Amino acid sequence: MRMQRAIGLSLALLVVSPAAMAKQVQPGHPQPVPSIKSKPAKVEPTTGKLSGKRHRARDKAVVHAKPRPRMEARREAAQLPPPDQYIGPMQVIGTREVGAAAWYGGYHLGRRMASGDRLDAVHATAAHRSLPLHSLVRVTNLSNGRSIIATITDRGPVSRRLLIDVSPSCADQLDMKRSGIATVAVEPVAPAPPH
Repeated sequence: MRMQRAIGLSLALLVVSPAAMAKQVQPGHPQPVPSIKSKPAKVEPTTGKLSGKRHRARDKAVVHAKPRPRMEARREAAQLPPPDQYIGPMQVIGTREVGAAAWYGGYHLGRRMASGDRLDAVHATAAHRSLPLHSLVRVTNLSNGRSIIATITDRGPVSRRLLIDVSPSCADQLDMKRSGIATVAVEPVAPAPPH
């Protein structure tokens, strides 16, 4: 007997609740769909409107945070910068150094380097301990003969075993991304004077 009454009451509520819900929603006033994280809005008994436009958590107004500066920097770095400009023929102006090179990217992309620029995956840049910032170097992979002209924009590498760190675009040109570390020759260069 109790089971029949419970089932009957459940069915009655199931039939009545959609009708009651339909009466709450007024035609012409679409109700916003609440997100999973938001709390249900309080309804004033006299007007039926939302009590306030601000969401409240424990009686304190919740301020939506602005995007983090780090995320904005990475978003800016993800946009393609203008391509490198053609420099012309080069001449070697310093001593040649031979040593190991590694490439850095991933976590470092979008972060500021010693020169103040941000590391991106497009420009050919490098990190060297002693060469002047914004100077040009020719980095040559000695295992395959590929070379690239890079700009020194950072200090490093951190490991004493390495001579130079190169950006992801340099690593692609030198075909050393898969191996990670390669033996290279580093020569400081400058544009050759016109003849």
